[in-house]
Amino acid sequence: METVEIPNDVWSPIKSLVRHGIYKNEKSALINIVHDMSLSKMTEFKSAMKELEKKYHTDFEDFQSKIKAAEKENFEKWDDYIEWKAYFTAYNYWKSIHEESSQWL
Repeated sequence: METVEIPNDVWSPIKSLVRHGIYKNEKSALINIVHDMSLSKMTEFKSAMKELEKKYHTDFEDFQSKIKAAEKENFEKWDDYIEWKAYFTAYNYWKSIHEESSQWL
């Protein structure tokens, strides 16, 4: 098991959450904070992707296929594709963090 030294000014807010009875211990506090933050981030990126799904009436994978197969480049669609790809990547990153943290709950 690895040990990490955390300065008191960083650890103090976590201890305060435990002291006030919000979490049963520091480990539980950290796990729940990571879990909740990952869910929040997933929701944020999912919402951004929904807007693009609505705009193009398709999901990311289909849109990506159409963009890459297009004979003529459409700059607006490519800009949206780059943005959508970033949202998609970020969503999947936070989803993996959420799934991992769910195992610790």
